Amino acid sequence: MGTSSNKQNIPEPGSKFVQKDFSEKDLRLAEELRKICNEKGKENDPCASAEIFHQMGLLYKTKSPDKISSIRSAALLNAAISRQPSNQQFKDDLQQFCTELLQTAGAEKMDADLMQISNQAAQMIKGMRVTVQQALSVLENIPYDITIEEQKQLEVKKIHDMKLIQEQITQKYGDVMRYIAEKCSEIMGKKPCEFCIAAMGSLARSEVTPYSDFEHIILLEEGVKKREKHEKVLEYFRWFSVIFNIIVINLKETIIPSVAIPSLNDVTKKGGDWFFDSYTTRGISFDGMMPFACKFPLGRAEKTKNKPWTTELIQTVSDMVKYLDQEEIIKNGYKIHQVICTTTLIYGSHTIYGLFTDQVKSSLQNNKKSNHDLLKQQLNEDLKNFDAIENLENLIASSKCNIKRVVYRSTSIFIAALGQLYFIDKASSFAIIQQLHENKKINDETAHLLSYAVAVSCQVRLSWYMNKQSQDDYVGEDEVFHVTDNHYSKLTDIVGHKSSVDYFIIANSLQKILRNDLDNLRCDITIDLEDKFKILFLLGLYDQVISESKQFFEHKPGNASLDDEQFIKCHEGLAYYRKDQIKKSLSVWDQLDQQDIQDGKWKGYVMVYKARCLMELNRYQEALQQVDDVISKIHDLKVHKQVKYQWLDNLHHINGWCKHKTGKYQDAVKECRESLKYLDLRYNQNQPAVKLSKERTLRNIGCCLYELGDYDAAISEVKESLEICEQNNLPVVDKCDCYWLLGICHFVRAEYDTALTHFKTELDLRLRNVPRIKQDSDEDIKEARDNINKCEEILEIWLLFSVPRHMAAGK
Repeated sequence: MGTSSNKQNIPEPGSKFVQKDFSEKDLRLAEELRKICNEKGKENDPCASAEIFHQMGLLYKTKSPDKISSIRSAALLNAAISRQPSNQQFKDDLQQFCTELLQTAGAEKMDADLMQISNQAAQMIKGMRVTVQQALSVLENIPYDITIEEQKQLEVKKIHDMKLIQEQITQKYGDVMRYIAEKCSEIMGKKPCEFCIAAMGSLARSEVTPYSDFEHIILLEEGVKKREKHEKVLEYFRWFSVIFNIIVINLKETIIPSVAIPSLNDVTKKGGDWFFDSYTTRGISFDGMMPFACKFPLGRAEKTKNKPWTTELIQTVSDMVKYLDQEEIIKNGYKIHQVICTTTLIYGSHTIYGLFTDQVKSSLQNNKKSNHDLLKQQLNEDLKNFDAIENLENLIASSKCNIKRVVYRSTSIFIAALGQLYFIDKASSFAIIQQLHENKKINDETAHLLSYAVAVSCQVRLSWYMNKQSQDDYVGEDEVFHVTDNHYSKLTDIVGHKSSVDYFIIANSLQKILRNDLDNLRCDITIDLEDKFKILFLLGLYDQVISESKQFFEHKPGNASLDDEQFIKCHEGLAYYRKDQIKKSLSVWDQLDQQDIQDGKWKGYVMVYKARCLMELNRYQEALQQVDDVISKIHDLKVHKQVKYQWLDNLHHINGWCKHKTGKYQDAVKECRESLKYLDLRYNQNQPAVKLSKERTLRNIGCCLYELGDYDAAISEVKESLEICEQNNLPVVDKCDCYWLLGICHFVRAEYDTALTHFKTELDLRLRNVPRIKQDSDEDIKEARDNINKCEEILEIWLLFSVPRHMAAGK
């Protein structure tokens, strides 16, 4: 494509250029980009956005010698090339940018070819990825139908294989970064002092992937800041870091939001973070420049309203260790202290790095109490955010599953915490577990189980990234799977059902241990029968729940209690319900209803799900009677009030649905409002399950108001319902139903153009959510197409005959 017009308003480097002019042009280009993006900030036309990124890249280049702007310029120019790889002008401009950068940086080797260095690094990375893919392809999943001894042998093999794979990736990834560092040293010339580069994060823990970020710091020899020209020394390493980052950016795996361009991704302003780079491969890059990231040498280089200072990670050893001080931790606020505790040497002086690690250990030892208090505080936060069971529960109502959050972090964070609690001087999860075992802090079985959990979590994350060829943590609606499938199958298929279940049992057991008294910790993991059934159910393995329930009752253990039996039977009933085998589910609830259930929680489930099943079987009068019979009993149960709120929300929802179906629309609205009242009393308002209940209840109110002819009120309720769907990644089928209801409301009001828009959106979502082979037989898709045809036929009549809208109204 021609680019003659691209540069006409872009000043050349060195010309007079004021900030106001820059800001105006930046905002204008950002607005042009926004116009060709959808409502989620994703590009509709990457070829057109390439032109804008190219212009923005040249614009940011004019701010040289500003280092952050140089990095942003490189990211934008590379983004343009990625979207138009055949555009030679784009490539020439990037090459020219790199050449001029070396002049600006005062590099000694002015003829260095940064693009060629990036290409060589890319070849190394490609080789690493091929090796990893081959290693993963021969890993075997562990089946269910084997002996305990066979299972143990396969688990030991899995641990060994994953350790080896992670060690190989760590070595090869480190080699890439070492190669780039060596080239930067050659380019910049004679070093002004001794230094080293230390990696942090997953590379330091030997749990890095071939698509992971490179978090790192630069450590300088002591006394540098006392020199007369110490600022010149710092400038050397700042430009070293800029060149390093630009070589990495030239790999074309750095997403635009990571460089935090204010007009596109300003996280400090409401609505400022609007652009979503869905085009660029999320691969190897430096840590992002967002205020909460910045774990790279230039650090937090821009002030924010809440943090009006900068933080640089090019420091002498003693100054870097100061980030472990309590006051500095509170001040910086983005967890530098956590990452600099665990590092590995990538390039440079072993002496300086050794001095740094010694001082880190000394600081941690000298501040045991404050570090212990800080760890407890962080653990409480992590136990809440990465709760294995709660995250699985949330998946039921969410259209996305975050692999890193749900799987990897639910063990790695807590094994690292164990290492800190016992002052283990190791970085990787495997090494921490081994040292805990050698120190007799955990027994043989616990060491094996934790190692196996780490192996499984690494395999899941690694396999998912390799399959996606990107650091994309999400399994969800973008994967295009049928509504009868789910992200559980996407998750469990990676390592098999058996390993998935065992992983979450171990993760949950570890988390339960850490919720106890940390000062008197007993770290021995035991497998709990209750946890097993709960996790089978939460992973959507309903057939396995039913099968294992039958096995349990056929070979009932001698020590099994009545509570165990009722707990397992309840999960069997829930599994049948989830499989839409409602009659079988009702049969289980009827059996349990005849028993004297002492556990208030399961007694409540029996009462509520019996009513649910009657509703699902269209036995509305019986369902209404069941609710009338049990609603007072629910109030009397000795359970936490939050559990009661959940059941009362459910029961009023059932009443609302049954009265809706029996034509009692006003009563139905009243019951739904009562359901919403209990939803609002629940403390976990942000849980997807609560959001989903609220969305469906609002939509039910909308349906009733539609039937009552109050279309304005119906549209208002459904718009709120749709907003909840969009903001919380709720299932696609719910979004579809919202658009359908909006469509029919506008249709009966003779607003056919608006109705057509909603029906088309509904159809588009359904087509993306149903495999092509099943689309012709899908009833919802047929109805959506019929509704679109009706709208288009009426609109065509208006166009041809100018029929007034009020005369064309009606279905």
